[in-house]
Amino acid sequence: MEETIKARCILEVLARPKEAAVDALKKIIQNLEENGKKLEVSNEEYSEPKAMENDFFSAYVKFDISGDLDSIFNFVLDYAPSSIEILEPEKVTMEMVDLQTMLNDLSGRLNELDQKIKIYSASNVLLAKENQELKSKMSDKK
Repeated sequence: MEETIKARCILEVLARPKEAAVDALKKIIQNLEENGKKLEVSNEEYSEPKAMENDFFSAYVKFDISGDLDSIFNFVLDYAPSSIEILEPEKVTMEMVDLQTMLNDLSGRLNELDQKIKIYSASNVLLAKENQELKSKMSDKK
């Protein structure tokens, strides 16, 4: 899997205050370049933050990235870019064991997210129940 993949990506963030949106994107790009993932970043274009609901701001960065398939795949798992366009090569070949490893990583990450969703969902149900009980106790006191 040593073939170099070149891609154009878009990463988006939602943050507040306004300055935090672009700052967060710059930190992500800096981490990509420094964290040993064997990725090269170039042609960064940052958007002007756009006002959203509840005083949040949305911003994005469009950039080119290059690295081996495994590094690109891990980048996608870690940062979930909103868009990825493969610029080159046109075809990628890989060993079955490498594909198997990538798919197991994907499956593990999806299972981890599913577990977190279930925990948050159960916590939300418990909080809603406690909230209802508190409202009931407060209305009984009136």
